[in-house]
Amino acid sequence: MTSVEADVSLRARFETIARDHGPALQRFTRGYEADAGRQADLTQEILVAIWRALPTFEGRSSMRTWVYRVAHNVAVSHVVKSSRDRLTRCIPLEDVDGTLARDANDEAEHRDGAARVAALVRALKPADSQIILLYLEGLDHAEISEVTGLTATNVAVKVHRIKDALRRALASGGIDGSR
Repeated sequence: MTSVEADVSLRARFETIARDHGPALQRFTRGYEADAGRQADLTQEILVAIWRALPTFEGRSSMRTWVYRVAHNVAVSHVVKSSRDRLTRCIPLEDVDGTLARDANDEAEHRDGAARVAALVRALKPADSQIILLYLEGLDHAEISEVTGLTATNVAVKVHRIKDALRRALASGGIDGSR
């Protein structure tokens, strides 16, 4: 294959990835950023990382799992870079029940049930939010294990605990303090 053919093939593979996984990556970034502009920036960072890493994809996992692994790595780096302030506001999983609307800067976001879940997920510790975001995107425990490096059993336990905590928080009025 010539270098021109390789470039065309690489571009076609990337366009397929962007088309097939773009909406999921946008949903994924909402779990890390509340601000729409920062979500778009993070999605762009992820797509750039996928483009750069695509020539090294060896097919040892599914393309979907590989894309989420790249997204996970970029999101972790993003959190580390911008997290000094954010980490001071993160809450342990055990304290999700008591979380109320401390960020009143975007009341409209908290009216919608999906936005409430996203706000609760953003309030979790980064490791917990990563796991539940991957779960919400339909990855099974084994795939989440591949992405995060945790065992599938550990992932299953964490997913169960996070879902339970989120369910309790939503039932009690959760992040928007409506009850």
